[in-house]
Amino acid sequence: MSVEASTLTGSIETKARPGIVADARERHAACSLVGFAITLVQLAALMVVFRVFQLEDRRFRILAAICFAGFAVHYWLPFRYKEWFWIALSLGGSYFLLDALSATMVIVIAVGLYGVIASALPYRTRIAIVILIGLALGYGRATLGFGLPNGFWQVLGAIFMFRLSVYLYDLRHAKSAPTLREYLAYFLVLPNYYFLLFPVMDYQTLRKTYYQRDIHRIVQQGIDWMLRGTVQLLLYRAVFHLKPSAAPDEITSFGLLAGYMVGTYLLYLRVSGQFHIIVGLLHLFGYDLPETHRRYLLARTLTDFWRRINIYWKDYMVKMVYFPVYFKLRRSGERRAQVIATALVFLATWLLHSYQWFWLRGTWLFTWTDTLFWAILGGLVIVNLLMEQKRRRVPRTGWRAQAVVALQTAGTFCLIVVLWSFWNAPTVGTWVELVTFWRVG
Repeated sequence: MSVEASTLTGSIETKARPGIVADARERHAACSLVGFAITLVQLAALMVVFRVFQLEDRRFRILAAICFAGFAVHYWLPFRYKEWFWIALSLGGSYFLLDALSATMVIVIAVGLYGVIASALPYRTRIAIVILIGLALGYGRATLGFGLPNGFWQVLGAIFMFRLSVYLYDLRHAKSAPTLREYLAYFLVLPNYYFLLFPVMDYQTLRKTYYQRDIHRIVQQGIDWMLRGTVQLLLYRAVFHLKPSAAPDEITSFGLLAGYMVGTYLLYLRVSGQFHIIVGLLHLFGYDLPETHRRYLLARTLTDFWRRINIYWKDYMVKMVYFPVYFKLRRSGERRAQVIATALVFLATWLLHSYQWFWLRGTWLFTWTDTLFWAILGGLVIVNLLMEQKRRRVPRTGWRAQAVVALQTAGTFCLIVVLWSFWNAPTVGTWVELVTFWRVG
């Protein structure tokens, strides 16, 4: 994940006239009986894999069944009805994935927020009202008040805790207020009722990529990513069962220690696998979103790692933190602006990680291991960024160049593995004991 200006993706609206864009999207939605049949065969095969391997849990398979069946109807609808159908499917599907009270309250709060945001009140007044609503809901989350179950608060946070800030940011720069259809299609997304860890989709990117190319290419890309996500979830299951225990007295050799550390890092396969499936499901309904992770295990440097892992989060930080700070400070020096902006990105990531923990777990996460992890990672990324700027970029080929790449990749992997094991330790002392017990006993 890079924090440089060139890394922002999907944040620039198309300048084509709306009528021309709409016509192109309608052409991209053209149906084909052969293409439809090929897609259904692949979706049926995926559903069989989900059931045979009992992927995730029963609610996940219900979600997949709703999406696959919904695609079969959505595909043949006239273009002007397609997004409304997706919204209706998401609203109705919420009652299959949540209890009736939670599903209803999520919808009521979402519509209430839209009423405030779309009102004729001054922008700052609307923001103030949204903040007051957020504080009231935060109090309810902290106390489990208002008679609402814990699951409701988790889903509410998963939907609004980050994307609402993106939406309000884009609203400030929008020429006209987004419609209710666009609002509902951005927030009340069917997979989000099941997946509490959800990619921070950029609002402009969601709108820009809607049927931006032929639907059959979009759908096939989505199926490919769902298959990739399925493989990663199965690998996660294997790693989970094979990974050595975290008990220090069971780490009796360096090999077991290395196996534990690598296994701990590879548990992230579940997050990346879920994200691939989420975006793949959205592709079925015309949202040609970019991938969320890009071969992060093969990162060559820490800045390259930051570019590859959780790309949506990187773009979110670039848009909301890095660019505003960078453009404000760059007159005082390019390098100074980059360093300060990058440092604030990691500070914000640390704070927002605890904020996310609050909505999903009900408590704030402030531990030394979490704090030091983001401080160390941020510091190393800044150093790496400065080194890359000084290094001459000379193209190299041949076996020596390949050997250098291999060594850089292996070194970065080892560094991330150590940091990741530290991040997952409950305390600094626990981690030190874990990594030294095999030597000292």
